[in-house]
Amino acid sequence: MACERNRVLELKKYFESLGIDVNIGNNKARGHQGVFLRGRNSFRIDISKELKDEEKILSVMMHEFGHFIHYNYDNNLSSLNFVFEDLTDEIKEELIKITVQDVSKQFATSVYTQKQQVNKDIKSLVSKLKQVRADFKLSQKYLPIETRLSRPYKYLFSYDNVNYFGKIYSVKRIQDYDLNEDEKLYIQIKSQQRMLKRINSKINKINKYYNNPSELFARFIASFYTKNEYTQLVAPLACKKLADAKLPLLEKLNDILLTPCT
Repeated sequence: MACERNRVLELKKYFESLGIDVNIGNNKARGHQGVFLRGRNSFRIDISKELKDEEKILSVMMHEFGHFIHYNYDNNLSSLNFVFEDLTDEIKEELIKITVQDVSKQFATSVYTQKQQVNKDIKSLVSKLKQVRADFKLSQKYLPIETRLSRPYKYLFSYDNVNYFGKIYSVKRIQDYDLNEDEKLYIQIKSQQRMLKRINSKINKINKYYNNPSELFARFIASFYTKNEYTQLVAPLACKKLADAKLPLLEKLNDILLTPCT
């Protein structure tokens, strides 16, 4: 729409007046929808060339501008005291609500679903192994198997794929190898445990990202200026605090984004 296109141009002009180099659709924004970069004496906002919808571009521009605002008031990006003074549990809960609605959960959902499946697979493998090895414990190395197997199969306790003197051994091909059934099950369990560890690492990164002060603020700012009615409804305390803070960098945005198109 012409309205959103004009707003993108006005926003770009305003950012550039603040000394921010704005690139829209010129690169991949380092694999993200947008990115805020700061150098020694410079600032830059890149918007991914993958984004074609002006409404989405506006939202991403405001998200990255939120990082710029945060940096101007707290260059350590460690707190939100410059706008919320004391980040109460009630306000943080409002910001989390914005995150849940504003951030695509497709990746996070797939990771949690994958974790459920891996846990299910581990449980099934353990059940089968206990039928022949009743003393097996998932939390411990099972020495009767670990000490019995020799290389290259021993390496599969720690790796999914092994190059052993030019021949590739893989957990995926475990059924092709001349091993006892309990050995095959044990190797598969170790592989699934490694997978679970990688998944948990991803989940920890997701949780850290969602609760990072700068990300909470950037998503809130983007939502406030592109979905104002919704944001006022789900985050009234945060919206009031933002209005009371009277941040000079936000004053121009009211005219650009909150004034109805004519």
